[in-house]
Amino acid sequence: MRYGADCGQSWTLNHRTIPILATIRDLGRTSPDLIIVNTNDLMASGPRARAVLAVMHVLKDGLQLRGHDWLEGLPLRDRALAQEIAMGSLRHYALLTTLLNQCMPRPLPPKRHFVRAVLLTALYQALFLRVPARAAVFEAVALVKGSKEKAMVPFCNAILRKAVLLNKEAALTDLEDPVARLAMTHSYPEWLVRRWWQHWGEETCRHILEAGNQPAPLTLRLHGDPSTQQDTMQSLLKAGATLCPETPGALTWDAGGPVENLPGFTEGRFAVADQGAQWIPTLLHLEPGDRILDACAAPGGKTAHLAQLGMGQVQLTAVDKSQARLQRLRENLRRLRVSGVRVIAGDVADGQLLADEKFDRALVDAPCSGTGIIRHHPEIKWLRKPDDPLRMHREQLAILTGVAARMDGGGVVLYATCSMEPEENQDVVKAFLASHPQWRLDPVSTTADGLHPSWIQSDGFLQTWPGLSGMDGFFAARLVRIDGSFKGTPGSRIGKEDPIPFPLPECTPN
Repeated sequence: MRYGADCGQSWTLNHRTIPILATIRDLGRTSPDLIIVNTNDLMASGPRARAVLAVMHVLKDGLQLRGHDWLEGLPLRDRALAQEIAMGSLRHYALLTTLLNQCMPRPLPPKRHFVRAVLLTALYQALFLRVPARAAVFEAVALVKGSKEKAMVPFCNAILRKAVLLNKEAALTDLEDPVARLAMTHSYPEWLVRRWWQHWGEETCRHILEAGNQPAPLTLRLHGDPSTQQDTMQSLLKAGATLCPETPGALTWDAGGPVENLPGFTEGRFAVADQGAQWIPTLLHLEPGDRILDACAAPGGKTAHLAQLGMGQVQLTAVDKSQARLQRLRENLRRLRVSGVRVIAGDVADGQLLADEKFDRALVDAPCSGTGIIRHHPEIKWLRKPDDPLRMHREQLAILTGVAARMDGGGVVLYATCSMEPEENQDVVKAFLASHPQWRLDPVSTTADGLHPSWIQSDGFLQTWPGLSGMDGFFAARLVRIDGSFKGTPGSRIGKEDPIPFPLPECTPN
């Protein structure tokens, strides 16, 4: 599941429009007078400077926080602080930007990427991390003074000294529209909040926003044979991890610190994966001799899980069209001690790829908008745009159609996303089934799949929601080709959406 697009949003304050992300596409445009900051100097600096660098690249280039090497070379003890500042600044981007704009005589020019990032991260530290206002201003001014933007020092000093005195409620000034107020309160793009409000109503929308702003727990999936998993579980429990009772083999780690320091990481005895993501491969119910296709495989977390479930008795092929992401897949498989996986670079929507091969089971972990994983990736709020769900729908349907053409009679395809948008989920499945009468929906269930009843929609889809049992938002539909020997109980039951099971229970230890 990948994401990465640009979007724009503005707020109206005191009868004038102020750009919130004015826009990421505009912020990223090059111009003759574009201000260049020496990123090498920032890379050699401490965690606060690294956070500035990360936020700058998200706003300027549309990069994912976890998609570039901004933490490289930073001592492990400083990484948590750098990540907290960067993720928090993006999590509360709209509110922080609005407060800063209220203190400016005129909007900051789009080319001032570095200054914008410095202001955002400094104000976040002052308002949310309880860093003394004077210290936050001093650190920010020092960063600007040491850059090629030193001429902006008086401006930054003046703006921050005003902004740190504001109350967060000041961002709600003159916002009478309830959707706009809710969006600003939780610092989300108004178009996205309006969409969710229309889909699920105010109360559910509010729950999703609140859950999406909570820092996500570090969730681990035990890896290896049963004996190894048992040993790893005991080691992690002694170190302070807790079991997630509704997801076998899942633990959470809340004590902080680098995941690389946890017992068993180097030996590949666990993978980092949200609880919802851990359920996806299990729904394929692999059998000995199965020919398995992982159609959108990188970065390889679910590929490794499929290999573990196959216990060396399946033929596993992993495909992805990104060479860079396939390199990450290979690295992850290597750490997890997974071998025997055939890795292919290509687009499964291309009818020529693997045209002469047939598979028994396939996982389509489709590229999507990622609106279900905002807890882990707050930049998604600002990298999405309103037409993304429909655009993604077309790509997802092409991938699903391409994979279906490679399935043998009785074959099973699991379609999954980390999106909550109907266009990318139910609508893709409906469109596929409408044009492929030889395929049917095989409903997931508590009995056959071990899923909690609240995760199963009446249509037979899997749908988890941010915050529910400590999970992110995931969708899955199991499809079967009925002109074969499948022994399940296929039957298309596409219908209306189910209500979301709020309030949200949290993952707790046994």
